[in-house]
Amino acid sequence: MSLLPLRCLLVEDQLMIQQLLAAMLRRHPALDVVACASTAAEAIAACAEQQPDLLILDIALPDADGLHVARSVQKSRPEAKVIILSSYASSLERPADLRDMVVALVDKARAYQDLLAVIEQLLPEQERIDRGEKTLDILTEREHEILRLLGLGHSNRAIAERLGISVRTVETHRRNISSKLGVSGAALIHQATLLGQELA
Repeated sequence: MSLLPLRCLLVEDQLMIQQLLAAMLRRHPALDVVACASTAAEAIAACAEQQPDLLILDIALPDADGLHVARSVQKSRPEAKVIILSSYASSLERPADLRDMVVALVDKARAYQDLLAVIEQLLPEQERIDRGEKTLDILTEREHEILRLLGLGHSNRAIAERLGISVRTVETHRRNISSKLGVSGAALIHQATLLGQELA
């Protein structure tokens, strides 16, 4: 039985970043981006209306600290999870009162690379397996093999040598895999590891 996608609210005041992240998140089959907001007030109103399961929350908003949004949501929807976006993520700590709610602090400069990998950890194991099996159906046999080798930690050059093809051909296959799965960078490697376990 398939599980319902996570209802996701994206809160980011820089419009270009918001649009890029929203486009990426909407390609993820286990996410439903129910709303985007640019201010704390908009975010709180959207949470009340949409009841999201996951907030991806910029900590620096024009009208209030992003943590104000998290605390407001915590009162009405304590089971919701929060991923904080910040340019200073490496120096931040999760507030004690939000420790169970805030599941990750992601550097805004690396959000496009790291966000999906963090979200994968929130998905139930069966959802990952079901989605993995469904996704693998769209890959060719060669793409399956390259994905498995990526998941085992092999570099493009090592994969090329192992399969007797050029590095450029591996890079082309990797781009095709990224396009089909809707992920790239660290998120692709993370998903390759998960899916590679199913292929083993």
